[in-house]
Amino acid sequence: MTSLLSSGIPESNQDVQAFSDEVPAYQQQEGAQSLYDIISAKFNIIVTLIDGEVFTGDGADLTPPQDLPLWQQQESAYIAQEVAKGRSKEVKNKIKSTLEFSSGNYFSKVYLYANSKLPRHLPPMKLYLPTFPLLCLAAQYSERVYEKPSGQEKETLVGADWKTGTKAMVVKSVPMDDMNTIVFAIRGTQTFMDWVANFNATPSPPEGFLDDVENLCHTGFLTIARKMINPVAARLRQLIEESPDRSTYSLLITGHSAGGAVASLLYSHMLSTSKSAASELNILTGCFKRIHCVTYGTPPISIFPLTKPDNPALKKSLFYSFLNEGDPITRAHPTYLRSLIELYTHPAPKITYAEPSSSRKHKHTLTSLPSKSSSTLSIDKTQPKHKKSHTAPVPGIAPMWNVPDLIYSNAGRLILLRGMEKKGAGSSKKKKNIEDRMNEGVVAQVITDGQLRNVIWGDPVMHMMKLYSRRIEVLATNAVTGRGG
Repeated sequence: MTSLLSSGIPESNQDVQAFSDEVPAYQQQEGAQSLYDIISAKFNIIVTLIDGEVFTGDGADLTPPQDLPLWQQQESAYIAQEVAKGRSKEVKNKIKSTLEFSSGNYFSKVYLYANSKLPRHLPPMKLYLPTFPLLCLAAQYSERVYEKPSGQEKETLVGADWKTGTKAMVVKSVPMDDMNTIVFAIRGTQTFMDWVANFNATPSPPEGFLDDVENLCHTGFLTIARKMINPVAARLRQLIEESPDRSTYSLLITGHSAGGAVASLLYSHMLSTSKSAASELNILTGCFKRIHCVTYGTPPISIFPLTKPDNPALKKSLFYSFLNEGDPITRAHPTYLRSLIELYTHPAPKITYAEPSSSRKHKHTLTSLPSKSSSTLSIDKTQPKHKKSHTAPVPGIAPMWNVPDLIYSNAGRLILLRGMEKKGAGSSKKKKNIEDRMNEGVVAQVITDGQLRNVIWGDPVMHMMKLYSRRIEVLATNAVTGRGG
């Protein structure tokens, strides 16, 4: 399998620079820019390790030992040099304290803001029991796509394209004959910053790919999805030729992180009906009983949300996007991530706690998108106006972090996953590592793209696919046993 961790120091410095072009005034002081650059580099390392399923959530992972890949050693040396650039002891101490990840104080700063979480009372996810095996299968292969193929699994590398700036992707396909399902799981093979900084994030019209050419898409994701049409179609034909009965199977397209974005685009392409969107893959749509798309931790993709077409024949077709509350990649865009890095480097907000008052209520300003349109892909035609709350913080209430407007929307039916404290688990204020998260209960709630517009999520551990997989397993077990959340 192509290595995930393949970028060296020069590319990493470019990644950092992408988030350093615009910094607030308070950072224009001694050592502040170095701190900003260090945190940007660290953030890239962490999310890359997470996408490679080698990050444990322990602070030790952020100081790579000498037996790790050369690029990590170079990155560590670069950071050490940046720390040394502090011209005063005070600056050096400030940088050192900021990099103390093991105690959880670095990313937990995000939770000090009121808009780091959505309201607690949201509509619960309600699914039929037969749906859960498909969700578990999608989670299983979205996690296994990071491993070497085995058995009937086949792995295909879709190469990079230097002309368009797109990075390579890996597709793992497998026939699940016992479930009458063919699974395609998609993942990326480069560092996270490739997708959001160096990667081409400008909008492009999906001509010849989607029915609605006005729904501009993330150029990088769209380019990769286009390149996958022929390899995926060839693999599907091979599977059907091996066993003609598979033409009556369901097709499940899944993926985590950037792979989920490409999976969503391929799903929408296969359900497109216009002649201009016809392709080797699109014409195979009728060969399958149903086509599903289930993704995890997927970033925004298109100007208007891609949803399942309003067609009675697709009633049982799944198009779900699961998002862990706090997962920053589900909001990933250069402007958002610049704001998030600024939050990390910004002094922690001061909260003055006051006596509870029944007359004091803190209201989140959340917006929803307009009603569904009548287009084939059910894409909202009116760009929503996103209102932000600029009300001064009330004593005893956490302040709001000003989140920049994002041009892209998340695809599919959005399902929020949030942890629940088990009885006797101790104080909820205790900092949690990945193992604590894995042992939590979980609730699943339905949200809209509009509700995500005002949130600031910045806990990279919440992006880990093994956490998504564990939470889906818990939901499925609870559904079968009738225990609920």
